[in-house]
Amino acid sequence: MATLQGLDRGLRALDLVSRAADGLTVADLAAQLRIDRAVAYRIVQTLEEHALVSRQGKRLRLGAGAAALAGRFQQQLVPAAQPVLQELADATGTSAFLTVAHGARECVPVAGARPAVQQGPVEVGYRIGVRHPLEKGANGVAILALQPPHPDDSEEVTRARELGYSVTSGQLQQGATGIAAGFEVPGAAGASVGVVAMHEFDVESVAALVKEAAARLARSR
Repeated sequence: MATLQGLDRGLRALDLVSRAADGLTVADLAAQLRIDRAVAYRIVQTLEEHALVSRQGKRLRLGAGAAALAGRFQQQLVPAAQPVLQELADATGTSAFLTVAHGARECVPVAGARPAVQQGPVEVGYRIGVRHPLEKGANGVAILALQPPHPDDSEEVTRARELGYSVTSGQLQQGATGIAAGFEVPGAAGASVGVVAMHEFDVESVAALVKEAAARLARSR
């Protein structure tokens, strides 16, 4: 089916603004969309009327309307994810988490589940809603691995992209090992499903279950 050109451009513009940590000028937007600057101004004006972008000086950033949509998205995603997380936690005997990218540099766990039967002497508990850098922890690395390859990618991100899942140890909590797999979501730079535990476990078998959980959530959105 043919797409609506104006809507397509507006959504692409919104995506570009959302990915620019320092914002974009209208000239930047026109260049990246390969359109006339006058057309870019009309797109920006339309997005502003719906509070999806705001101007701060000459730079465009996401507006309050985008935050409202993101909040509604999380309200829909989290209930769908909760049973998947619980099944993952019970199957692996680890704590399971759903994490969503927050801007271009951070991510935040938005839901979690603990196994019905604890398999290790110490249980890991991440605080839901606490942001941390994308490059630290398996959940953030998995989200970074969704992005196109870049020369500055760390070895962990490159390996996660190759394997389809990330593995880190001791980055967010001493002695804890995490495994996560990323998946694309609308209205965000990415999300990931992961597990974390203080006890030893078989990485490959757990990674397979984590990837399956991520695939289920990607299909359910």
